[in-house]
Amino acid sequence: MIKSKFGKLGILSVVAIALLAFGAGFWTSGGSNSSNTNPVSEHSDHGLEAEVTPAGDVVWTCSMHPQIQLPSPGKCPLCFMDLIPLEKGGDSGDEAISLRQISLTKQARKLANIVVSPVVRRKVSVETRMVGKVDYDETRMGTITAWSGGRIDKLYIDYTGSSVRKGQAMASIYSPELLTAQAELIQAVKAAEALKDSTLEIVKSTAKRTEQATRERLRLLGLSKAQIANTVKKGKASDHITIYSPMSGIVIKKDVVEGVYVKTGMPIYTIADLSRVWVILEVYESDLPWIKMGMRVGFTTEAYPGKDFEGKVVYIDPVVNEKTRTIRIRLEVPNKQMKLKPGMFVRAVNLAEVAKKGDVGAQLVIPSSAPLITGKRAVVYIAVPNKSGVYEGREIVLGPRAGDYYIVKYGLEEGEQVVTNGNFKIDSAVQIIAKPSMMNQESGIKPIAHDHDQKSTTDMAEMGSGSGVKAQPKNSLPPIFVSKVVHLKNSFDKLKEVADSDNVIESRELFAEFFKSIEAINSSGLKGDTSLAWKEYSMLLRNDAVLGSGAKDKDRLKKITAETAKHFMRLDMTFGISALAESVGKVLDTPEEFRVQLGKVFTAYSAFTDALAADNLQDAHKSAAMISGELKKVNSGLLTGEPHQIWSESIENMNNGLDAIRNSKDIVGVRVGLEPLSYGLAEAVDKLGIVTDKPVYELFCPMAFDFKGAKWLQSDEDIRNPYFGETMLKCGEVERQIKGQ
Repeated sequence: MIKSKFGKLGILSVVAIALLAFGAGFWTSGGSNSSNTNPVSEHSDHGLEAEVTPAGDVVWTCSMHPQIQLPSPGKCPLCFMDLIPLEKGGDSGDEAISLRQISLTKQARKLANIVVSPVVRRKVSVETRMVGKVDYDETRMGTITAWSGGRIDKLYIDYTGSSVRKGQAMASIYSPELLTAQAELIQAVKAAEALKDSTLEIVKSTAKRTEQATRERLRLLGLSKAQIANTVKKGKASDHITIYSPMSGIVIKKDVVEGVYVKTGMPIYTIADLSRVWVILEVYESDLPWIKMGMRVGFTTEAYPGKDFEGKVVYIDPVVNEKTRTIRIRLEVPNKQMKLKPGMFVRAVNLAEVAKKGDVGAQLVIPSSAPLITGKRAVVYIAVPNKSGVYEGREIVLGPRAGDYYIVKYGLEEGEQVVTNGNFKIDSAVQIIAKPSMMNQESGIKPIAHDHDQKSTTDMAEMGSGSGVKAQPKNSLPPIFVSKVVHLKNSFDKLKEVADSDNVIESRELFAEFFKSIEAINSSGLKGDTSLAWKEYSMLLRNDAVLGSGAKDKDRLKKITAETAKHFMRLDMTFGISALAESVGKVLDTPEEFRVQLGKVFTAYSAFTDALAADNLQDAHKSAAMISGELKKVNSGLLTGEPHQIWSESIENMNNGLDAIRNSKDIVGVRVGLEPLSYGLAEAVDKLGIVTDKPVYELFCPMAFDFKGAKWLQSDEDIRNPYFGETMLKCGEVERQIKGQ
């Protein structure tokens, strides 16, 4: 026991020393920027710069447990190793573009033997090797059985391997039961013949039915129509019955010998038609994506070297063999020359071409050595353009492996340079400096303090040192970003509710919508650490959405949803989205009927603003009349209390605007009426809710009314300024999203 513990401790120590030694020569902070006045220069052999808090304190960490970050040196509380100064990840003096960014000196790159390759689109060939054997086609097998009990007096085919034709005599059976049934038929036929001239119709019909019943009994005992007719013709019952082959083929089994007694249903012969056979192949589960129903697969046999055979995939086993981790597939193969014998060993090679470079269906691929794989997800390191030695870590979603390549489902673009050698060393260095990596995804981000004001902005407090996010002055989040992440939370809540109900089809659709919601969030207004934090989490959530939109079963859906929930919870904790949802975009409880009616008002309003943006006075007056008509249909009696008060104020503003529009003879006066109309409608939509099939955005023009500024609503973010029309059509900015998709 003591030896075992010592062995484990020794291994940990060696790994720790290796990582520490590698890290010491691997990180950089710009080389010449270091000086002897650095408070930790005495601890660094290479002039490295330690991570320092705003107060000037050095941050100390453990090389084995980078999540440990303490303000003073000492021992790691987990493994009791000496703490080391937390080195900066290095950004070459430039602004960081990712939390997973790291900068390496030329010497460090040479030491790590960094090699990069471009992400390309090409048609990759996937060679799938399989083994198996030839088997009988079960749909072309038949068993000859005794339809009635008796004694086998004669076997016309007395050995296996004999070829037989359909209708060929196989055996003669003495059967008392058949003898009795034939006698009954002969008597029934004679009786029907004798009574055919009877004047009593019931007597004739009874005799006829008796004859038909005895014929049917003989048919069920295995006699053919010809044999039954021959019995009637002869008028004499036969004590033996001949059994004929129902199909052509090879006798592969003989179950009886002459002279034995058989019971009803006992098998006598088994026949197989070998003009078509099955080939059963074993496929590793990793190769299964390249096997499709109906595809052609070539194979060879030991018996015919150089001879190629081909079959069609007609079945893929739904169950994996847990011992061999393989799946059985079945080929259907023509065998008219009878060369393929059941039991033959075969080798199959399937070459599947996914897409060719330049083709419409070309796949985005990376070399197989580029990704650090964690299940369906993978981490790659990308050489940042125009920044020598700077690399950015990124999580991507991989498709199946295709030979020396992996297909990229999401996360990379053509032309990006991915690290194909030295990537694990980079990831180790990123991990040690406590940034998100393959091994520790949760490093590097701390919660952002929030200060909610009337403008729906959010302030970011200074970050803790050594978090991977540098301390920054407070920055406000743009209102449009705040409103969109609140709607993103609503989208996620709906997604999780449906996914928890195991509705796979609807969940896939909601994951696709969730992806679109993330893509629609413009983060250009974010600065510094907030921008880096959003980039990290939006990357993870987009990957989740890609995987979720392709979930094939409940188990897979459950795992993806749990991962998505974990990532969204971290996003929520970082940005305080739940708190934002309480203070921003909170809609009062109003009846669905009222929201539908308000949605029709917004539809008419959208036509009105589009007419003004196009400088069309006539259409603007028509649309204003439609707005007035839809407002009259709104049932304000559905509202009580605070919602009723809000609606009263909103409709007063809207009516004031409509009055000004009706009394205006020119487009300038109409635009004056647009302002109170927009403010009234925006207040109602924001506080009372709306039912439409499109989102609702609030836009602002700072130059309207002599730089006083004015807002309006749209269902998209393509600015069409109704206050200036074609004169300054694109003047304005999207301030917030009031309603999600």
